Amino acid sequence: MDERTAKPGHIIPSGVASLRTMAVTMTVMCYLACLAIGALILINRAVSDWTQGISREVTVQLRQISALNSDQETAKAVALLEATPGVTAVEPLERDASLKLLEPWLGQTNLDDLPVPRLIRVTVNEANPPDFAALEKVLAEQVQGASLDTHKRWAAELARMANNLSLLSWWILFLISGSAVAMVIFASRAALDANHEIVEVLRLVGAKNSFIAAQIGRRFLLTGLLAGSAGVALAALTFLILASVGGAGPSNAATASYSLLFAPHGNLWETAFIIMSVPVVATVIALVTAHMTLTHMLRAAP
Repeated sequence: MDERTAKPGHIIPSGVASLRTMAVTMTVMCYLACLAIGALILINRAVSDWTQGISREVTVQLRQISALNSDQETAKAVALLEATPGVTAVEPLERDASLKLLEPWLGQTNLDDLPVPRLIRVTVNEANPPDFAALEKVLAEQVQGASLDTHKRWAAELARMANNLSLLSWWILFLISGSAVAMVIFASRAALDANHEIVEVLRLVGAKNSFIAAQIGRRFLLTGLLAGSAGVALAALTFLILASVGGAGPSNAATASYSLLFAPHGNLWETAFIIMSVPVVATVIALVTAHMTLTHMLRAAP
């Protein structure tokens, strides 16, 4: 080879064991981080949808009382609700519909003899809702066995669950980031120790510590970028597999995964930006941590 066209090699070869180990480990960490971010997005989106649905509807329950005409009491409740300001729609549910709501817990047998209450679904105006306290009082006075459920308790439980799951997701991301920093520190030390002869030669010819650290840090920059990109690709493949092999249903893993990738309620670019930030963060962690570790080691070396 012509010496004039030959290019100098890297201080740290690409196949060094510490870099390979770091690349594999950071790929797995980035993959897990993408899964945690995807789960966090889906949790927040699902709770937002459920909360909006709960805020738009309330339920009137009519308990069955002996010697009481439930149809007559239901008609009275429907008329009262339709005359209430802030109510936009009233839909009394038939007994069969009420029984179907109990089937997931009680099954399909021996339900005919149960005193299943009549339910009335009430849609309210979110901008100008009715006075629920006054409505509950009027229902109790004028309709026997009637009670109003505004679903506030369920909304509070959903919000509490969402907060707990969000905190768990953020804690997982924090642990992954801390583990990545520790891995880069270990790889930096191992790479410098394995190539200390080359570093000593560079020092003899006058290379400064900052130059050596920068040259070695380039390897870690590229490794972090490739590992982050591979982690994102694996996460996208995982969501695609879940979207294609999941069972049928409006709220299962397949539907959620599909909505994350293809139908995110107009937030496709926002979701893509958040997911694609993983390789950027991985690159920054690898570069900054490696540079700080190498600089400290070079300064402490005799």
